[in-house]
Amino acid sequence: MATKPSLSFACGFFLTATIILAASPHAFCQEDSTKVSRERLVSPVFQSGTITHEPSYTLSDSEITWNDYRYSGDLLQQIPGSFLANMYQPGNPSELYFDGLGGDYTKYLLDGVELNEPTTSSMNLYHVPMEFVRNVQYIDALRAPIYQFNATGGLVNFQTHLYSEAVPYSKVRHMEEPYNYLITDGVFSQNIGFNSNIDAGFERQTTDGRFDNSVYDGVNIRAKYRYSIDSTRQLTATEVYYRTKGGANGGALPYNISANIFQQYLIPLRSTTADLTYLQHHVQVAYSQGDPYDSTQFLTASVFYDYYSFQFGEYVPSPDASYYLTNLSRRIGANIRGSENFAFGRLNLGAEAVRNENSYNSHTLIPSENRVSGYADEEFDLFDLVRAGVFGRGDFVSDKFYPAFGFLFGFSDEYFNLEAGGNISDHVPSLSEKYFVTQDFTGNPNLRAETDKLLQVKANVKLGETFEFSLKPYIRFIDNPIYFREVYIGQPTYPNISVVNLNTRKIYGVDATIRLTVWKFGADGNLNYVNEKVDGGNVNTLPKYYAAGELYYHDILFNGHLNFRVGVRGRVLSEFQGSGFYPEALIYYPTDLNQYGPYGSSDLFLQGKIGSAVIYFTFFNLTGEDYFLAPVYPALNSSFAFGINWEFLN
Repeated sequence: MATKPSLSFACGFFLTATIILAASPHAFCQEDSTKVSRERLVSPVFQSGTITHEPSYTLSDSEITWNDYRYSGDLLQQIPGSFLANMYQPGNPSELYFDGLGGDYTKYLLDGVELNEPTTSSMNLYHVPMEFVRNVQYIDALRAPIYQFNATGGLVNFQTHLYSEAVPYSKVRHMEEPYNYLITDGVFSQNIGFNSNIDAGFERQTTDGRFDNSVYDGVNIRAKYRYSIDSTRQLTATEVYYRTKGGANGGALPYNISANIFQQYLIPLRSTTADLTYLQHHVQVAYSQGDPYDSTQFLTASVFYDYYSFQFGEYVPSPDASYYLTNLSRRIGANIRGSENFAFGRLNLGAEAVRNENSYNSHTLIPSENRVSGYADEEFDLFDLVRAGVFGRGDFVSDKFYPAFGFLFGFSDEYFNLEAGGNISDHVPSLSEKYFVTQDFTGNPNLRAETDKLLQVKANVKLGETFEFSLKPYIRFIDNPIYFREVYIGQPTYPNISVVNLNTRKIYGVDATIRLTVWKFGADGNLNYVNEKVDGGNVNTLPKYYAAGELYYHDILFNGHLNFRVGVRGRVLSEFQGSGFYPEALIYYPTDLNQYGPYGSSDLFLQGKIGSAVIYFTFFNLTGEDYFLAPVYPALNSSFAFGINWEFLN
């Protein structure tokens, strides 16, 4: 029987913490020390790890602290144009789509250095320690391919904290959810002498799971050392280690699902014995320089090393044989990024040299891959009204050259912004797509790179802090698209994945966002429309329509001691076919056997900031609706979670 946190205990926990903390008149809320300087803090330091000072969307430190997120996917799905295919099973990789393109089209960076696994190009969003992160920069598909190789769908850059604390600073975050899902994260920071600082953190996630063979245990350890040469120059050394292990039953197989799907999903499990173990060790050393009060000019040079390991073990009941896959890979490289202002605009420049090595794969030989890249992004601001830009990139991958270029042009003032642009770039197949993604591990080494052509328009209207509306229609044409197809024959143990180049792929879409604040009430909403055609036929992997939003009340009570928000959020999505997950290669593939939806659900949330603590209480799926966001993992029934994020400045 699955266990849930006690509702009475959660309410008592919340009320007790409220009374104790509100009674303290000296509760002090620690903000990121790069924002302000106080008597107890030394001078601000330059915030390194920037990609560009003008991203498409930013998640700030305060939004991260206030949010009742379980993992980074919960935060990133706030970005306009995103759709999170969430398995609702902790630890299992989610698939985050931006404007119709999946995870292998998005690059995830930590302070400007790539995190995607080098063999599969995948990223498990559970592996990002968000309490290590100061803000998140998102760059949409117009400029993302310029700033990072193969980022034709989008770019997400996690900028880590740079503390400067004259006295010890620490923070603890803890959350509890159904099925004994526990998240505990601890942070400590302390200056060492006048010019240096050490920042360390530890995170543990565990759950008993709600399916057979779905336990999960994940550990993250990270540390960062900063040495400031002076107020504008610094050296940093960062290390992030995480190791996860969990049961990987794969959910119910898509071809076994009946019309009565929500009553059958627990029966035809993929496996009751499989497990997936994942490890990453990420090290980077960087030199940065810039003005701590001006983010428009900076220079960062980094060297980095990554080691990755994933092992999938599957015991197949018939024939009686054990099946395992082990994949070991590593990445080593260096990059330099910078931005410089001039009379009418600014110039962003960057270069990177990387070697991806697959040191061992238990089923196939995967050759190493070398890449040398460079980019330039020149933007012009004329009369504080007209903005224009041209950008280009070139990548030498082994013995082939892949160019990319684009443009943008727009008008803006205090209330209105209109921008149009386009680009053309290539998306090179991953090593796993070429060498071992298929069921028999023969791969397809003759896969060609895609050619991606994008046109988009963005309009934004803003009336102070009261009203904001944004609209982004876009159209994308892809030649030689790399496409996964499943070929079901009878009742196979696994789908037979086929990865091929098709002829054309077209995606038409619109992203719309609205934000409204009236007195102490606020409303936020996102609407995505995606219409995809592959070789002339309609594809329904994603919902054509997906809407999400929240309505909340925000107030400050008890002489400023209680800052709280209470509200309702919900989502609605149209019919879709969704994706299956192929654990041997950590990839999602489109399915076409079943039709899911339309669905809708709603959550109730309460967030209170009391002194230096933020307390969360969330009631998920208020009406108990049955729905999926990723087949074949049904969402949780009505359930709740609670937690606390508490900062201390001694």
